[in-house]
Amino acid sequence: MSDLENREVSRLSVDSRGLWEGCILALCVHGVMLPEYPFTLYDHQWSGGIYVTEESGGKAALVFSEDGSLLLGMFCDLSSERTGLVLTEQYARSHYKEAPQETQEMAQALSVLFEQGKEGKRLPYVTTGLWQENGLICSRDDEADWYAHGGWMLEFQTKPFEEAIDHYAAVCSMDTRRIEIAERLYRERIKSAQEQVILTKEEISALRESGPYNMGLCREVFEQFGVLFEKEKKK
Repeated sequence: MSDLENREVSRLSVDSRGLWEGCILALCVHGVMLPEYPFTLYDHQWSGGIYVTEESGGKAALVFSEDGSLLLGMFCDLSSERTGLVLTEQYARSHYKEAPQETQEMAQALSVLFEQGKEGKRLPYVTTGLWQENGLICSRDDEADWYAHGGWMLEFQTKPFEEAIDHYAAVCSMDTRRIEIAERLYRERIKSAQEQVILTKEEISALRESGPYNMGLCREVFEQFGVLFEKEKKK
């Protein structure tokens, strides 16, 4: 059925905590740039413990535990030759064949996010996957194949802070103030996976200057991962 049937499980060099922090940084940058670029609303999303990023021709979804530990990753790279293997629902699950039963069940539920096709014949397009087991990040792909078939979408979420922020600053044309706000929110947010972070009135005003009519989108995205506007601080 697939090119994965006879593969052994590989250990990937992905750092679980570092990846969570990288996703938080990507969301902080996304949030501060939304007032200027509202059309990027769905590039990065956070729902509960699920982070989703969409690139041109691809999508990646990561499931994190309450403490920010990676549980599962699922990827769809439409430029991968593996898209031709998506013939049945079983193919999506084949990427987690040796994973614990709980992980397999989680993968089956998550695959709904990757369904494509016409109504009545929608299939989950999944080209690679990973999961955490006994403190290790595992995949039925080796490092090179995981990256080639979807892992590339996390290139900068897996980079050290300085390298990642320099990339975002250049790609998004971030000014100094927005870089400062994104970094401040990031530093505060990664201290705890649970605590809320407050965007101050001065910071909100600075963001509003770049796109005053899109602050509702900005608030919506920040709230997804526990960042609240100052006036909405919960007691």
